[in-house]
Amino acid sequence: MTISQIPATIQGPPQGEPWIGYIRVSTYYEDKISPEIQRTAIQAWADRTGRRIVEWIEDLDISGRTFKRKIMIGIKVVEEKRARGIAVWRYSRFGRSRHGNALNLARLEQVGGRLESATESADTTTAFGRLQMGMAFKFAEFESDRIGEQWAETREHRREHGLPSTGGRRWGYIWHRRRLDEKGVVHPEWYEPAEDLGLTALDLYERSANGEPMNSLAMWLGRNGYVGTRGVPWTQTGLTRYMDSGFPAGWLRYHPDDCDCPPTDPDGNTHRAALCSKKIFTPGAHELIVKEDVWEEYQRRRKLASSKPSNNRAPAYPLSGLVVCARCGGATAAGGGSTYGAGGVLIRKNGYVFRCSARKDNATCDGVYILRTVAEDAVLNRLREWATEIEAEAAKLAAEAAKNPQEKKEEPSNPQARLDAARKRLRDRLAEIEAELDRQTSLVSRGIIPEDSYVRERDRLTEDQTSVTAELAELDASAEKPQAEKADYLPVIRGLVDRWNITPVDTRRALLRTLLAGVWAYPKMTGPDGVETAPYAVPVAVWEEAPAPIGRRAAA
Repeated sequence: MTISQIPATIQGPPQGEPWIGYIRVSTYYEDKISPEIQRTAIQAWADRTGRRIVEWIEDLDISGRTFKRKIMIGIKVVEEKRARGIAVWRYSRFGRSRHGNALNLARLEQVGGRLESATESADTTTAFGRLQMGMAFKFAEFESDRIGEQWAETREHRREHGLPSTGGRRWGYIWHRRRLDEKGVVHPEWYEPAEDLGLTALDLYERSANGEPMNSLAMWLGRNGYVGTRGVPWTQTGLTRYMDSGFPAGWLRYHPDDCDCPPTDPDGNTHRAALCSKKIFTPGAHELIVKEDVWEEYQRRRKLASSKPSNNRAPAYPLSGLVVCARCGGATAAGGGSTYGAGGVLIRKNGYVFRCSARKDNATCDGVYILRTVAEDAVLNRLREWATEIEAEAAKLAAEAAKNPQEKKEEPSNPQARLDAARKRLRDRLAEIEAELDRQTSLVSRGIIPEDSYVRERDRLTEDQTSVTAELAELDASAEKPQAEKADYLPVIRGLVDRWNITPVDTRRALLRTLLAGVWAYPKMTGPDGVETAPYAVPVAVWEEAPAPIGRRAAA
């Protein structure tokens, strides 16, 4: 029996048009639908309708209020014509943001793509089907607003009872959840000071109140194996945020509801409270660890520290932000040194070395310690080598061009300048399209032009807008690793080599950032033959591949 003779019910569904299967699991507990259930329903829809799922995209434990998630990959796949559309378990999985849903659904439809729900039967090719999909989005938006209101009421209820608004564990405390026992008695939620960590937290506040820097405390925690509530080593930023919260001192810190700060970005993941400096402290119901006088002295010192001008707002050294720890691949920071001169006079040397930030913050890397002059000398020597290599290549190309005068080549320009010019051209075009859309809307609303003319012009402008936006996105993506010839950087290299000492620091640093992917600093090491190698630096250009880290705990 041939395949053509097998009954259709046995043959199974034909290989149909390609689709993307999208799965999203909400952060809201009542709205969590397991990925397995969603995948099964979407696959059943594909088998039933003769579609073929060519790729699965999952956003796990992510809110539908934002479109900064993997769904954008699926939209791009449809725009590139590699898939016909996106299939979801329900339309609410696509998103719960009115602005985001409209914008991204328009992106799909403008290229002929479609959005289908596996459990909500709606023929979106018809007007009534699109109405059904629109109503589903409206209900999803309503549910999102309702959930937001419930969370706001929950946070207010918790604050009134002296509990942190978000719940969860707090370092230095044992968290006792609200529970119902076998006898039907409800035990309320409360926080109990942990015996060991509580004393450690008190010690941190006392040491900080006595003037010990925050980075010293973070290093001490790292050396002694202390980790935060998420099981990762403390950093200076995380420790500062924890101690500023005042929770161990018996306080709850929250953002005022009537604050006049800007509203939350509808497509962002960060709440406006995290971006606003206004905070209110109220007493909590938990037992305090840090006494009031220690907390007040800690706050006083923090205010003094925040009022001091930062020395890092402008680059102090040409390699600031460019030196990389070769052990862990992380950033480094410039550090000072000192020595005693004649007569026992202390001589301080600012920016004497570059040292690993991970080593400085939490001692989780053996780190690197390299003289700033060693790193700068390595960069200058490498610049001279590149200049010689590029000039030799340029001479060779000039000789070839002289042999073939018919082939005209344009003089290469600075790659960053070309990139900036292209960005400006595209952004100016987007501004023109936005202005024209506003003008067309005003004309139709005043009855100056008929609605069908407005629709045609709007569709044309929207198509242009989508095309320009996609081109700008591709330009930004390609800008991460400039695709330029080495000869493009020759003017930059010559200028740095010839005028290194007379060029201002910020100018040198700006030029180096267009040229270097980084300067990898290697620590002092002893080889198998017992020969000791002094710390050295390896400048890496943007057209070269970055070296792999040698390991956080590599033998020194």
